[in-house]
Amino acid sequence: MKNAQSSLENEDSKSYFGWKILFVCVVGMMFSPGPLMYGTLGVMLLPLQQEYSWGRSELMLALTIFTLSPILVAPFIGRLIDCLGVKKVLIPSIALMGLALALVPSSLHSLNVFYTLTFIAGVASTGAQSIAYVRLLSSWFNKRRGISIGIAASGMGLGYMVMPILTQSLLNITDWQSTYYTLAALVMLISLPLVSFIIRNEPDDRNITVTERPALLGLLASEALRKRNFWLMCAGITIMSAFLTGLLPHIVPLLKDRGLTATMAASAAGFMGLATFFGRILVGYLLDRFFAPYVAILFFSLAALGLGILIDADTMPLQLLAIFLIGLGFGAESDLIGYLVGRYFGLKSFAQIYGYVLAGFLLGAGIGPYMLGLSFEHWGSYQHILAIGCGMSIFSCILFSLMSPYPTHESSNSKEMKINKGINT
Repeated sequence: MKNAQSSLENEDSKSYFGWKILFVCVVGMMFSPGPLMYGTLGVMLLPLQQEYSWGRSELMLALTIFTLSPILVAPFIGRLIDCLGVKKVLIPSIALMGLALALVPSSLHSLNVFYTLTFIAGVASTGAQSIAYVRLLSSWFNKRRGISIGIAASGMGLGYMVMPILTQSLLNITDWQSTYYTLAALVMLISLPLVSFIIRNEPDDRNITVTERPALLGLLASEALRKRNFWLMCAGITIMSAFLTGLLPHIVPLLKDRGLTATMAASAAGFMGLATFFGRILVGYLLDRFFAPYVAILFFSLAALGLGILIDADTMPLQLLAIFLIGLGFGAESDLIGYLVGRYFGLKSFAQIYGYVLAGFLLGAGIGPYMLGLSFEHWGSYQHILAIGCGMSIFSCILFSLMSPYPTHESSNSKEMKINKGINT
C-alpha cells in the first residue's frame, strides 16, 4: 500500500522524472520519420519535378517504399525493445534517420537509387517511430498514461505543423539540397542528444517506485493475434491511415491546384499540423476518461466529415475547415494505437504487439500517397478518391463500434494461485 501511494504521488508531482521523459518524447516525435518525410516531401514536390521532370506518383512511390519497408521489421523491432529496452534501439535509429536525410540529395540523380535509399532509411528508422516513445511512456505512466501519450504524440503534430513551413522557408532562401542538409542537422543536434542523455528505460533506473508492475501483465504477441479486438483495431487503423496519412503529402499540391500560392498552401498544411497537435492532446485527455473505441469513432467521424467537405471546397475558409477536421482525425491515430494495445493486451509483450499494429498503420500510410497520386493522374483531380475516403472512414468507425470492453489482465502468479485453489477444492 505504501508503494502504491508513493507512486501516485510521483505521477502527480511536478518533480517526477517521468515529466522529463515526456518532454524528450515530445521533441523526439517532432523529429520522427513521419514529420520529416510526410511533412516535407509535399513541399519539395514542385522543385523536384522542375529539376527532374518526374510525375507525382513516381515521387510519391518513394514515400510509399519508405513507409512500407518498416512492415518487414516492426514486430522484430518491437521484440528488441521489449528485450533490450527503448534506449538501445532508439539512439541508433535516430542517428540513421539523420544520416539518410543527409544522403537524399546525392541519391536523386536516379529514381532507383532514391528508392533504394528510402527503403533502407525506412527499415533503419523503424525504432524511431512512435513504437519506442509509447512503450517508454507506458512504463513511466499508469494513472496518466492516456494524457502522457497524447502530449507526446502532439510533438508529432508540432512536427507536421512546423516542417512544411520550415521547408518552404528554407526553399525561399536556398536550394532543396541545402534544405535536406539542414533537416538532417536538426535531427543530429536536437533530437539525438536529448534522447542520449536524458532517457531512462524504466522508473527503476532511478530508484522510483511504481504503483504496479504492468510490464508483467498481459498477453504474448501470439495470444493477441488470436483476439478479435486485435483485428478490428488493426483494420480500422489501417483504413484511416491510408486516407489520412496518405492525404498528408498531397495537401500542398491539392491546394495549389485550387489556386493557392506555394506559401499559402504550405501554411494551410501547417494548419493541419496545428489541428493534429491539439487533437492529440485532446484525444489523450479523453482516453483517460472514456472508452477508447468511442473516442476513435468521434475523431474518425470528424475526419470523414472533413474529407467530405474537401471534395468540393473551393474557398479558403472551407478548405481550412476541412483540413482542420482531417487533422483532428489524423491526430487520433498514434494515441489510439498505444492506448488500445496497452489496455487490451497489457505490457507483457507491448512493443511486439504494437509493432504488428504499426505494420498495419504503415501499410495504409504507404499505400495511401501512391494511391492518391494515381487517382489524380487517372481522374485529373482528387475528388473521387476523397469521396471514397469519406465512405471508408465511416466503415472504420463501424469496426471500432464492434470492439468489446477492456479485459482484466492477470499475472502468472495470480493464475497459478487460482489453479492451485481449484485443485485444492
